[in-house]
Amino acid sequence: MASDKEINAINIQLYTLIIALISAFISIIITYNQKLDLENKDTPLNSKQLFNLTLFNRILVVVLSFVFLYVNYVLYKISKEEKEDLKAYILQIIASILVIASGIIALYVVGLSETENIVDVENPII
Repeated sequence: MASDKEINAINIQLYTLIIALISAFISIIITYNQKLDLENKDTPLNSKQLFNLTLFNRILVVVLSFVFLYVNYVLYKISKEEKEDLKAYILQIIASILVIASGIIALYVVGLSETENIVDVENPII
């Protein structure tokens, strides 16, 4: 039977996945805005709004990545206490660290960008 710690970790993961869906929806909005801009059509977001939304979404992705790292670490600790094989958990932790690194780099790129050219450097796909 699952422990309370494991159930709590899974609950955190569920809430985080819901927030990740919101982030994916934001990425869709950013991409759609970019498409309209490339077609020389009116866009729902001006460049400042697009920059702010992109920056918010990148920060959200980095925060989500840290939460997933935390959940992976909690599950690792539980498995270690239960003397289970830890290889998969160690690989998940490494993957989480790499995702955090890429998220920080993407956030840095957005931070370096000017409001007017955010579309040129932003890849909103998570």
